[in-house]
Amino acid sequence: MSIIDSMQNILQPIIVDYAVWLILAALAWFFRRLPERWRIDIEAKHREALHWALYTGVGLVIDNLQRHPSIAVPDRAAGEIVDYVRRSVPGAIRKLGPSQEQLEQMARAKLQERLDAITGRDRLTEALEDAGIR
Repeated sequence: MSIIDSMQNILQPIIVDYAVWLILAALAWFFRRLPERWRIDIEAKHREALHWALYTGVGLVIDNLQRHPSIAVPDRAAGEIVDYVRRSVPGAIRKLGPSQEQLEQMARAKLQERLDAITGRDRLTEALEDAGIR
């Protein structure tokens, strides 16, 4: 038996132990990060569902306003949109936890965006003209 064989017999178990610990550490890091990635994906799906429900609610309110223009009250419209959203995506509401005020603000913003698209109004151009830039 040569000196190289004896050194190999001594060092091989130590190197294997360190390699195993290194692999286990890498796996632990990976599995620890995996649920975080899932949470981000799930949260993104909830946000997307919330926004689609807002757009759908706005569409329903617009259709209702076109059929009955005498009930065009912005606060009532926002309330109807929020009610629809709460019924439509309760899981997203529960997970994301927006307040009633936040939901109403989002509903008003989506409603204003849709009304501007229908009427052809460009608020950015108006703001630039008011500022004297354009």
